[in-house]
Amino acid sequence: MKKLSIVFFLSIALNSVAQDVHFSQFKVSSFLLNPALVGAQNNDYKASLQRKSQWASVSVPFNTLSFSLERKDILPNHNIGVQFLNDIAGDSRFKTTGINLGYAKKLAVTADNLFSFGAGLGIFQRSIVFDDLVFNDPENLSNLNFIFPDVAIGVANFYTLNKNMVLESGIAFYHINKPKQSLTANDAIRLQQKMNIHTALNYAYTDNLSIQPKLVFSNQDTDKEFLLGCDVNYLLEGEQDILLKSGIADRLNDALILYFGAEIEGLSCVVSYDVNTSSLTNASNNKGGFEFALVYQWKAKKKKKIVEQEKCPKYL
Repeated sequence: MKKLSIVFFLSIALNSVAQDVHFSQFKVSSFLLNPALVGAQNNDYKASLQRKSQWASVSVPFNTLSFSLERKDILPNHNIGVQFLNDIAGDSRFKTTGINLGYAKKLAVTADNLFSFGAGLGIFQRSIVFDDLVFNDPENLSNLNFIFPDVAIGVANFYTLNKNMVLESGIAFYHINKPKQSLTANDAIRLQQKMNIHTALNYAYTDNLSIQPKLVFSNQDTDKEFLLGCDVNYLLEGEQDILLKSGIADRLNDALILYFGAEIEGLSCVVSYDVNTSSLTNASNNKGGFEFALVYQWKAKKKKKIVEQEKCPKYL
């Protein structure tokens, strides 16, 4: 088991140089799914905190943290956002830290058909530490800490089928500039371009119950990922309305994902767990990792116009 764990973490740590971090609650982070979704929330502002920890059952866990802030209609039909991302992977402490800036422009074709075009620009730093790793042969690793820019573009469509159904879909392309990623300063090793295709149907079954089937397909170099799932939300009405959130998804040949949470007065908290179903189950015993997401949305305060009353002249 120990030998299997070492091989597992070495392979992931070294292959991670060419791959992306990702969250199971992928719709929380607009920046990592499609920059065209930046600012697509219902309210003016959206703040999101997301953290994922996995593989703790095997060895040093892989931890990913994201914090983002999005502003809808900072100018009419113009949305902006910023994201901070920090990811530390396993025994090698392979670290990715950086900031993403996002911009999206909305364009209404008809009252029921809306397009959004987005772009993202990120600045990231990556580093790796080999103090806790053992190699049979010496490695010529001279570039253990480097900074790189990252560019993404995307388009999304929101189509209202009827008063109860809205279809949301899009496509995004990441790492357009294919930034250098070599630990040996080899210019031929690049971060491969990635494509995300996503769609979801928001269906209000009743005034209190909504269902959202969804799917995401990602392709990066030779790696492909397909996720199929469904969210179910139920509104508990009372003095303080509570929106109960639940869902299930399957990342094919990788993990079964379970969700549960609630939203009260614009504050949403959802916890999910990945049950590992991949070929690594011998090392993980089907244990994947927890992920939680806090999302708060609020409206901008509008300035009240103060109307000064005219004073009557003294001679009246």
